[in-house]
Amino acid sequence: MFEMSLRRKLLELGLAALVAAAIVPIWLPDWLPLQDLPQHLAAIRVLADYGDPALNLSNFFRITPFQTQYLGYYSAVWLLSWIVEIQVANRLFLTACLATTPYALRYLLAELDRPQFLALFAVPLLYNPFVLLGFINFAAALPLMLLGLGLCAKLRDEYTRQTAISLGVVGIVCFFMHVVPFAFLAIGAATLGLRDSAPQTFWRWLPMLPAGLISILWTFFSPAGSSATKAVGEDAQFRPWREAFSQLPDWTTNITHEAFDDHLLILVGLVAIFVVITGAGLQRDKPSDTWWPPVQRVAMMAPLAMVAYFALPLSYDWIWPISPRFAIIGILLAVPALPEPTRWPKVLAAAALVAVSCVQFYQVADSFQSFSRDEVGELQAAIDEIPEGQRVAGLMFRTGSRHVRFSPFLHAVAYYQAHKGGAVMFTFADFPQSPFRFREGNRPPRVPPRWEWKPGDVNPREDLGWYNYVLVRGGPGRIQRQNDTFKRVFKSPHWSVYRRAERP
Repeated sequence: MFEMSLRRKLLELGLAALVAAAIVPIWLPDWLPLQDLPQHLAAIRVLADYGDPALNLSNFFRITPFQTQYLGYYSAVWLLSWIVEIQVANRLFLTACLATTPYALRYLLAELDRPQFLALFAVPLLYNPFVLLGFINFAAALPLMLLGLGLCAKLRDEYTRQTAISLGVVGIVCFFMHVVPFAFLAIGAATLGLRDSAPQTFWRWLPMLPAGLISILWTFFSPAGSSATKAVGEDAQFRPWREAFSQLPDWTTNITHEAFDDHLLILVGLVAIFVVITGAGLQRDKPSDTWWPPVQRVAMMAPLAMVAYFALPLSYDWIWPISPRFAIIGILLAVPALPEPTRWPKVLAAAALVAVSCVQFYQVADSFQSFSRDEVGELQAAIDEIPEGQRVAGLMFRTGSRHVRFSPFLHAVAYYQAHKGGAVMFTFADFPQSPFRFREGNRPPRVPPRWEWKPGDVNPREDLGWYNYVLVRGGPGRIQRQNDTFKRVFKSPHWSVYRRAERP
C-alpha cells in the first residue's frame, strides 16, 4: 500500500510539474502575442473602470453585459481585477484555462473507467491556434466541457444531489464561456443520461435544463445567437475538404514559425497509433450494464466533431473561424476510446508525450519572448505619449510576426483603451458579442468589414475626423503626407503617434 501511495504521489508531482512547465510561456514575456487579447483587455477595462472620469469611458460607451455570451470570461477577469491589475488578472485566468485542461480530461477518463495516463494527450494541445488567436473564452470552455462530461458519467452511475448541482453549475458556466464546447457537453449529457427507465433518465437530464433554457433564449433573442443560426447561409464561406485536411496541423498545434510545430500533430498521432497497436486486444474494461457503454457515448462525439470540421463553413459575416474549432474538440473526445497498453508500452507512450510537450513549451516560450523583446518595441512609450481618455485610431500596416502565426499586432490600438481608457478603432464594440456598445450620440463613423486589415485604404483627412490621435505601426501611408491634418508627435523604429493638428 505504501509503495502504491508513493507511486501515486510521484505521478501527481510529475503531472503538476508538466502543467507548471506549460504555463511558463504565459508569464515570461511582457507582451503576449495573442491576436484578440488587446480587444478583450479593452473590454474588461470598460467594465472595471466605467465610472472613472479620467478615462472618459462612460461618455463613449454604454454597458450591455447580457448581450454577450462571453459573460463568464469577462466576469471572472473583472472580479480578479479587484485584486490585481487587469493584465495580470487575464494571465491568471488564461493560466487556469490551460492548467485545468489535462486534469479535466483525467477526471473524465477516471469516471469512464479509462486509463488516466491518456490525459497526457491533452498537454501538447494546450497551445493551439485558438489560444494564439486570443479566443480565451473558447480555451476556458474546453476544460469545462470535459469536466461536465465527467460529471455526467458519474451521475449516470450514481445519482446524487451534489453531483447534479455541480453539473448544473458547470453547464451554465460552460455556456457563458463558449457555445461550441457547450453544445458537445449538452450532447454528451443527453446520451450519458439515457437510462433504462424514463424517471431515471429525467433526473439525469434535469441538471442541464437551466443551461439549455439559457442557450435557447440566447439563440433566438440575441444578435449573436441569431448570427450563429445563420452561419450556414448562402453568404457563408466553405473550404474544400482537401484544404481542410491539409490545414489540420494549422488548427490544432501549429502556432509558431518553427519547423517542430509543423510535425507536432504527426508526432502525437504516432503516439496514439502506438497506443492502439500495443493495446489492441487487451480488454480489461469492466463489463458494461448497457448495450451502449458510456465510453462509446462520449467517443461517438469525436467523429461528429470531425464531420463538423470538414462540413461547416470557415466563416460567416463577422464570425471567423467556425469549422476549425471542432478539430481540437474532436481530438480531445477521441482520447477515451484509446485502449490501455501493457506497462512498458504505456511508459514509452507517456514519456513520448511528455518529451514532445516539453519541446513545444520551450519553443513557445522562446517565440513569445522573442516577439515581446524584438517586435513589440516601444509600444508602451507610444501609448504613454497619448493622454488619458482620448479618441484614438489605429493604422496597423505591419500586423504579423516573425516568431508566431496570425496577426498579433492587428488590434494593438486596443492596448491604449486597456491602459488609458477613451475609445479606439478598430474595436469589437460594434460586434454582437461585445459587453459594451458605443453611445449613438458620441461614436466614430462605422467602418466597413475588414477595415482593420486595410490601413492603406484609409484617408485620414476624410475618414479619421472623429479622432484626435492615431497610433501607427509601419506605414505610415497617407497620414504622413497630410501634415495639415495630423502632426507626428512620437517616432520609433516600430511605432508612430500622430496628433490632430491645431486648426487655424
